[in-house]
Amino acid sequence: MKNCTVIQVILLAFLLTGCERIFHGTGEYSFSGKVQKGPFVSGTTITLNELNDKLGQTGRAFTTQVTGDNGQFSLDNIELESELVQITASGYYYNELYGVLSGAPLTLYVITDLSGHETVNINLLTHLMKGRLEKLVSGGSSFEQALEQAKSELLVFMGVEEAFEEEFEEFDITGNGDPDALLLAFSLIVQRYTLFSLQIPSLTAELTQLLSRLSEDFREDGMITGQPLIDTLMYNISQLNLIDIRNNLQQKYADLGISGSVPDFEKYIGMFQEKYCDQLYTEFFYPGMASPDPATAPDAKIPNILVPADTLFRAGNPYSVAAIIPLNSALTIRFISHGSGSNFGVSGPVCGWEYVNQHPNGFILNAQRQNQMMSTLMYLMDPGSAVIEYYENSQETPTFTKTIRWE
Repeated sequence: MKNCTVIQVILLAFLLTGCERIFHGTGEYSFSGKVQKGPFVSGTTITLNELNDKLGQTGRAFTTQVTGDNGQFSLDNIELESELVQITASGYYYNELYGVLSGAPLTLYVITDLSGHETVNINLLTHLMKGRLEKLVSGGSSFEQALEQAKSELLVFMGVEEAFEEEFEEFDITGNGDPDALLLAFSLIVQRYTLFSLQIPSLTAELTQLLSRLSEDFREDGMITGQPLIDTLMYNISQLNLIDIRNNLQQKYADLGISGSVPDFEKYIGMFQEKYCDQLYTEFFYPGMASPDPATAPDAKIPNILVPADTLFRAGNPYSVAAIIPLNSALTIRFISHGSGSNFGVSGPVCGWEYVNQHPNGFILNAQRQNQMMSTLMYLMDPGSAVIEYYENSQETPTFTKTIRWE
C-alpha cells in the first residue's frame, strides 16, 4: 500500500510538471522583422516552424511574405506551444555591390526564442549561427547558453573584440549603430564582385555555396579555420569598391524612403583584414611598377605614374596609376592637365579607384580599397605636362605635389 502511494505521488508530480511546462509555453505571438542580405524584395516567402527544446521541428508551421522592397514582414496572432522557432526566408535581394537585384533567390534562416520579442530579423549572421546552435543544444546546452556562446564565437571570427548587447536578430543594415555596421560589413565580404558580366548571374549560387561551407566549418567547434574559406573572403574584400557600395546603399535607402545614413561598415571590414592579412601596410605606398589590372593580370606590370620622385615620362607609352593605402585611411589623387585634355587618357578597368572625369582639365581618383592594390591604365599621348596632387587622409591641402611632363 505504501509503495502504491509513492508511485501515485511520483506520477502526479510528473503529470503536473508536464502540464505546467506546456501551459507556460502555449500562447499567441505577434512580431515583425526584416530579411536582409541587402533588403529582400516583395514576394519573399517566410516560413515559421515551431521547434521543441532540442530544436527539432514539431510539425506546426506558418507562412507569410515580405511586403514592400525593404525586407519587412510580420506574423500576427499565431498560436504556438513552444517559444522556440525557426524562421526561413527565400527570395531575391538587393545586391549592394552592383546596385541591382540578385540574379537568383537566396535562402536564409534564424532560430530564435519568441518570448518577449517584437522584432526578429533574418540575416547572414543569424543564418551562419543555425548549425552551431543545433550542435550546442544537442550537446546539452540550453538555448540561451548556446545563443550566447555562438554569438561570442562568431564575433571572434570576425575580429571584433567589443561585445554587443543586441542579439544578431536585432541587427539591421539600414540602422546607424555599430551592430548594424558589423552586419553590413559581413554581408559584403561574403559576396564576390566581378567586372565580367557573364559571371554575375552565378554569384548568388556562389554565395549559397560559400555560406553552406562557412556554416559547416563553424558548426563543429565555433571556429572557421578552413584556409580556402578565409582566402575566399579576403579575395572578396580585395575587390570591394567601398565608395560605390556606400553610394548604392544611400540611393537605395532614399528610394525606399529610409532616413538616416549608412553606418561605418568600413571599419569592420578593416578589422577582418587586420586579423587575417599576411601583410599590413602602415604607410602610403606607390610602387615603382604595377599592373593596371591587378585582379586578372597581376604580372603585367608597367611603370607607375604616381611614384613621387618620377616627373619625366615618355609620350606614346602606357602607365599604371597605382597605390596602396593603410587601413582606416583615405587618398585622393588630382591630375590637373596643362593642355587641352586630348594628350592623355584613362582606359580599361578602374580597379579600386573612384574615377571622376573633369575633362578637359584632368580627373580625380578616390581610393575605394584599403591595404589592397588600386590601379588603372593611363596613356600619355602628344607631349604635354600636368600637375599631380596627393591628398592623404582627407587633407584639405595636398600632402604632396609634383609637376610631370611627357616628351
